[in-house]
Amino acid sequence: MKTRFRLAILAVALAGLSAGCASRQTPAPESFQPVPVDPSAYSKKADTFIVVLDTASSMERTSRKRREADRAQEIVSRMNRMIPALDYRAGLVAFESGSCLSCDDAVVLYGLSAYNRDEFAAGLDRHAAAGRSGRSSAMGGGTPASRSILERHPGRTALIVVSDSENILHGRTFKTVQKLKGVLGARLCIYPILMDQDCDGRAVMAALVNVGGCGFAVGADEIASPQDMARYVQEVFLAPAAAPVGAAPFSGMTDSDGDGVPDNRDRCPNTPKGARVNADGCWELRAVYFDSDQAILKDTKVLDEAAVILKANPDLTGEVQGHADSTASAEHNQTLSEARARAVRDYLIRQGVAPERVAVKGYGETRPAASNDSVEGRALNRRVELQPDRR
Repeated sequence: MKTRFRLAILAVALAGLSAGCASRQTPAPESFQPVPVDPSAYSKKADTFIVVLDTASSMERTSRKRREADRAQEIVSRMNRMIPALDYRAGLVAFESGSCLSCDDAVVLYGLSAYNRDEFAAGLDRHAAAGRSGRSSAMGGGTPASRSILERHPGRTALIVVSDSENILHGRTFKTVQKLKGVLGARLCIYPILMDQDCDGRAVMAALVNVGGCGFAVGADEIASPQDMARYVQEVFLAPAAAPVGAAPFSGMTDSDGDGVPDNRDRCPNTPKGARVNADGCWELRAVYFDSDQAILKDTKVLDEAAVILKANPDLTGEVQGHADSTASAEHNQTLSEARARAVRDYLIRQGVAPERVAVKGYGETRPAASNDSVEGRALNRRVELQPDRR
């Protein structure tokens, strides 16, 4: 109801724009030679990027609609060819005219998985072929996109919505974006790409950015050239790289903890030696997540990194904090959170961390990271976090 009301108000506000703003079509893209981006000069601005192709009505078999859909996929293909080889996770999703007329969410075409340029391109090609044939290109049996994304705990997320004014004014994208925003909060930034030059569509794109609270909108013609696409990729995907650990970041500036960020910009003093930090000098510890009612470790990559840092810093201790969602009794969730914390502590000990350096505490369901009213929120609450400290 809130979404329909918001879109109705937006439609009234946009009505006055239509008289002075004609819907113009941008020309077909020309040949494209990617401009290389040096990843060594940057760090990741996001952990995950999701591309949403909101082009369902463009799949109609008319020459104009087909050209619009082809151009949208060409823009995404160009972007894919210029994304630097950093350890992103990626997804490609779409609203499809055949499989999703009766639902409010897009379907998954690729991912969410470790970013692979060639596999991402293959997913895009399958979607193009499916559009021409009228078949669905969905993966995973048409799993709704927001559920698929959030179940994989995307971290900082860049959501890139590719649409024309006809599709974006239908409002389906708003529902998907609001689902993601409700769980990811400040970790979500939105980057719409408008395929035509319609002013109403541009205004709605700006409203989409406002839902996320960060990001920006562009028209497809603004990022058509290789140089413009290179700038776009840098602004969406990349942040300045922190200086190497132990390096003097600037001549004459003090860097007390040796993390490469000078003290006058360091928001996290006393960073552990060897920890990878962001541009603010902070060690970004990610949580470890669990299946429902389970205390079995699924992915130990985060813990392997934490073990290395702990062993390199003998004066560093940590509290392993376990959490649970609210689907069972409070007593059961307290016991489960403690079991999850012990599983993490036991793993760190097996990696060579002294037992006395790692404390365990379970918080049950008392400290949710997201709402327990949704599947996605409960998945984010089934977690363990490591809180470091100095002895």
